Amino acid sequence: EEIDVGEAEPRTVVSGLVKYLPIEDLEGSLVLVLCNMKPVKMRGVLSGAMVLAASSADHTSVELVRPPADTPVGEVVEVPGFEHAAAGEADECLNPKKKVFESVQPDLSTNEQLEATFRGAPFTLSTGTCKVASLIKANIR
Repeated sequence: EEIDVGEAEPRTVVSGLVKYLPIEDLEGSLVLVLCNMKPVKMRGVLSGAMVLAASSADHTSVELVRPPADTPVGEVVEVPGFEHAAAGEADECLNPKKKVFESVQPDLSTNEQLEATFRGAPFTLSTGTCKVASLIKANIR
């Protein structure tokens, strides 16, 4: 998939979501993309980002984490209480040897308002919070 993340060129993203979601759920829609991961070759293609989705414990239900519909493409997500990233000081590329994403992923979940959160703080944009359609207290990956 090619995803516009507000940079000069779209990013190529290979996700494992195709077996859980119809392609129509992805095409032409706003999604939340983690861009500061080291590009990884998946299925022979270099993937430059990761689409975030929430899933039920048994993975029978998977939903995309979405920003509000009027969010400008490329806007950086802020998480109240973790402002350093919002100030433009986020790691340009997470060091895969330090397993940064793997260490924070257990703290990514949805709340009762369907908001995507990190340690209970909602993913926030100028237009509102990022949400899923119906999964409450679901893990995000």
